Amino acid sequence: MSRQTIWVNLSTLAHAPVGKSESIVIVQGPLELDELKVAFLRGTLHCVRVEKEILVKGLLETEVETECTRCLTTFWLPLQLEIDESLSLPGAGITAERPVRLAESGWADIAPLVRENILLNMPISPLCSPDCKGLCPVCGGDLNRGECTCDTAPSIDPRWAMLGTLLDEMEKE
Repeated sequence: MSRQTIWVNLSTLAHAPVGKSESIVIVQGPLELDELKVAFLRGTLHCVRVEKEILVKGLLETEVETECTRCLTTFWLPLQLEIDESLSLPGAGITAERPVRLAESGWADIAPLVRENILLNMPISPLCSPDCKGLCPVCGGDLNRGECTCDTAPSIDPRWAMLGTLLDEMEKE
């Protein structure tokens, strides 16, 4: 998959005095951010020029394609991203803590920040619905589509069968 960009124009803040602020409305269509498929991205970011950087805060809404951990169905997971980041000014180095830097023109690609925030906000075990029944442990059929007809009675591992007969003998006594 390719990595797309999300460009924002902060040219009015790049060389502005400390304290100047600006709000930016984000409305993006389908995106691919490395391995993430994003249906949309929308919200408002409030940007403030401080001493050596630009602070960016705001709330973004999105939906990310993911897989249910119970039934393995692909579905769109709605997320709200609370952005609270700082962007380096032109000429500053890019680090792991600050992966975004303004270009001399004042434009910045905030895709790395959005991707990072999506990954941090995704649940560890996403579910397509709270009452997802998952897969049959025997045949692998999707239990959300109906009851499975295979024999789901627990089978005893032949290596442990002797313990079962021992238990039966103890119950007879």
